[in-house]
Amino acid sequence: MEHRVDPKLALRFGLYEVDLVQGVLFRQGVRLKIQEQPFRILALLLQRPGEIVTREELQESLWPEGTHVNFDGSLNAALKKLRAAIQDDAENPRFIETVPRQGYRFLAPVHSVNGSRNSISPSTSVSPESSEECFEVRMRLNPEFSPERAAELSRERKMAERAARWIDFSLLSGAIAFGSWLLFFIVYPVPRPSVQRMTRITNASGIDEWGGIVSDGTRIFFLERDGGHWNLMQTSVEGGNAEKMPAPFENTRLFALSPDHSQFLIGQFTRRDDEMPLWLWPVQGGEPRRMGEAVGHDPTWSPDGSQIIYVRGRSLYTIHPDGTQLRELAHGPGLPHFPAWSPDGETIRFNMDKRDDGTQAVWEMAADGSGLHAILAGGRPLASQSAGEWTADGRYFLYSDCENYDCNLWGIREAWNWFRRSHRDPVQLTHGPDSLHVDIPTQTGSRVFAFSFRSNRELQKIEPRSHHAETLILNANAEVASISPDGQLALYTDRPDGSLWRSSVDGAQRLRLTQPPLVASAPHWSRDGKQILFTGVRPGFLRQIYFLSADGGALRAVLPESREASDADWSPDGTQIVVSMREQKTQPKFGIY
Repeated sequence: MEHRVDPKLALRFGLYEVDLVQGVLFRQGVRLKIQEQPFRILALLLQRPGEIVTREELQESLWPEGTHVNFDGSLNAALKKLRAAIQDDAENPRFIETVPRQGYRFLAPVHSVNGSRNSISPSTSVSPESSEECFEVRMRLNPEFSPERAAELSRERKMAERAARWIDFSLLSGAIAFGSWLLFFIVYPVPRPSVQRMTRITNASGIDEWGGIVSDGTRIFFLERDGGHWNLMQTSVEGGNAEKMPAPFENTRLFALSPDHSQFLIGQFTRRDDEMPLWLWPVQGGEPRRMGEAVGHDPTWSPDGSQIIYVRGRSLYTIHPDGTQLRELAHGPGLPHFPAWSPDGETIRFNMDKRDDGTQAVWEMAADGSGLHAILAGGRPLASQSAGEWTADGRYFLYSDCENYDCNLWGIREAWNWFRRSHRDPVQLTHGPDSLHVDIPTQTGSRVFAFSFRSNRELQKIEPRSHHAETLILNANAEVASISPDGQLALYTDRPDGSLWRSSVDGAQRLRLTQPPLVASAPHWSRDGKQILFTGVRPGFLRQIYFLSADGGALRAVLPESREASDADWSPDGTQIVVSMREQKTQPKFGIY
């Protein structure tokens, strides 16, 4: 379809043709590329051929009032592009003449076009009147160049400029805000948790850490060993004398308090290592109620009180408080201990004791038993030798980790902070001198209850007849001593690193027999005093029984590394040894061999 142009709206000069309606420029029928501002300058000059068009007129036409632009530079750039499009030269102009200090004048004759662009007939030269007529027609027919449209375009440009300035301001403000956040995020991370103060609540030599700690917010409850019997004790969280409290059984262990503080979760036991029947006992006293057929250890409540989780063998079970809905939740690769529920009830963590490789670590799973896995911290399993528990607000997970008998409280941050950088590596919260065990830590606000132990030992000799005690070795770190058959030498282990030492009974002539990381315990002399039998454990291995010359030297294992053994001793004639071994089954079995 042929493109037809009103002869009054199309102009021709030289080999060029201009369509004022479409805003296009042709050279011998070929459309040329030209930008808007150069074209508008050309249109204005063509409407007034032979006349001077001042720079002020061009400025008013191209840039409405209020436009902020480098006018001189922009106009010169637009004229340069226009001259390039029509192959004109500023020094020897054929079309556009520069009038110094005034403006510009179009030199060539300008004709209107009859018919289509492809059928051009010459016409008379455009006089000022006809030029004005052409300009008026174009203004009437092309809305883009009408006064109303020009005003509208001016308003639109102003609005666009304001929007652009607002966008620029918003982007700049956003960049400043992001930079400030990033700087604050990097330079001012969330402070690492720390222990501000440690307060002694009670001081008793008979406390059995195996019994754990339970608190109702005003009191704490724990077990105290009394010979072959255990007493249930209580004291104020602010400290004071501990008092014995009535218990429903001869040996009663308190595991947990229900979320509504109405019932204790307790166990009835004879020996510490036995699985025990689980009961519910009203806080106000009265008869305990058996919790279905549940038998195990380390039970605890879910945050909403609707379920109880406990351990039996290698499995974790859940049961409703009324004894119904008993089911196996998960079965692990080791022996689980101390399950803990997150405050939101979504996650369960527990300590996994893998007897096949001697490791202990914190494991995690969802509340429905799915997603069982070891927790990694710093690319390695999170080690723990006792219970772990979330703080009441769920921001930190606290646990105890031990090295060479010395245990400390550790914490790892759980909640992510979007405004400040958070450290995810475990943080050691305590650094001795006391050894801290948090078997079942309890939080009340920002407080944490834990067992603390400090060794103060000395080897003493007691005369049976006179009952006179004489200190032989004064060493707060020495323990598990054994006297040689001739009474001249002593064996003991040193707590800081678990090494085995030999010395004279007065503490002189000390000789280190083993080196870390082997941790020695339970040393025994042979009947002739030439060999030593002891229990040793290395990180990542099972406990083992070793032979060692009384003068030191190489160690010799009694059993293969795949068998766990401990607590060995010589027979009276020195030809045999007796040893305690543990078989790795679903229900671990201990035996003496």
